[in-house]
Amino acid sequence: MDMHDPYRAPAASSALPAATFATNGVATYYAPPTLKIAALSLATLGLYPVYWFWRNWRAIKRETGGDQWPWARAWFSPLWSFLCFSDLRDVAANRRRTLAIAPGLLGVAYFLLYVASRLPDPMWLVALFTFVPLLPVNSLLRRYHRDEGMDTRALDRFGVWHILGVVVGGLFLLLTVIGTLRGDGVS
Repeated sequence: MDMHDPYRAPAASSALPAATFATNGVATYYAPPTLKIAALSLATLGLYPVYWFWRNWRAIKRETGGDQWPWARAWFSPLWSFLCFSDLRDVAANRRRTLAIAPGLLGVAYFLLYVASRLPDPMWLVALFTFVPLLPVNSLLRRYHRDEGMDTRALDRFGVWHILGVVVGGLFLLLTVIGTLRGDGVS
């Protein structure tokens, strides 16, 4: 007969508990450097923030054991950004780190910048800065990783695909901005 012992360590299972991810030294949440976020967001014309949300929703799901669909929450990130920012703030708050700007305010800013892409020429160019509301949360996550002694080197480096994306996307962005400002659009 196996008696329940509340002081005994839990048996190993195939699913790693949340604490394991935090103690293995690898960055738990997706928090690349600000330069990487800015460069890739501009080069992809605002698609990189969707990837940022997808990676962090995956981490939230893994850490909390939730049943959310990371791809759907990333795809509809203008609607789910409030909750993502709030969840990530709460993770850092458990370690006594605070977010300087309210998650609701960041979510509103992200939503408005996203909607700005529907504005007429050249005002839609404001939408290129949808990555800006991500920066305070990303900075909080980077401090969290640094203070916890987690390895962020993999997030910090620019790989070949990153560099290629920035060069090709940057040229496309440059041509798009020049065409928009010159008024060469199709009427």
